[in-house]
Amino acid sequence: GAPAELVRLAHEAALDEIRHAELGFGLASAYAGMPLVPGPLPEAVRLECHHDLASLAAAAVREGCVGETLAALVASAQYEVSQDAAVLGALDAIREDRGRHAEFAWRVVTGAMAQGASAVREAVRLAFDSAIAEQREAPISDEIAVHAHGRLSGEEMKAVRLRGIEQIVLPAVSALLG
Repeated sequence: GAPAELVRLAHEAALDEIRHAELGFGLASAYAGMPLVPGPLPEAVRLECHHDLASLAAAAVREGCVGETLAALVASAQYEVSQDAAVLGALDAIREDRGRHAEFAWRVVTGAMAQGASAVREAVRLAFDSAIAEQREAPISDEIAVHAHGRLSGEEMKAVRLRGIEQIVLPAVSALLG
């Protein structure tokens, strides 16, 4: 029952994800000096289908409003430090796509709340609370920075995400939920 425009945007986002994988494998192959291809993806058998508006909206909150918003910010921060032309090209595309995906998710959630009852609003509120807490409590990975190739340290990535929560996600949640 979604509007045709949202269905189109969902398909475009899925195609973007394929392109992101192709870009990533292209970079990995260049660094490895040999072609690398994807292997089995056992997680794919756990594909979740959302059969009600509240669970769809909650998933859009977690994966899009929070996940894609923060991923766009991380990709932008990676772009800012990179000096490798191929990495810059990939990150430029990815950060733009992630931003569009986040915008799409916010539209889905806004539309779901306009159509749904208090159960949708409560599912959205709980999903934001959970996703934000998860980001705040996530341990810092021990990844080292390789800025020339667009790689931030774990501390740098977490700092970008936390700033994104404070400066973008929380104000948007406040505007959305009042």
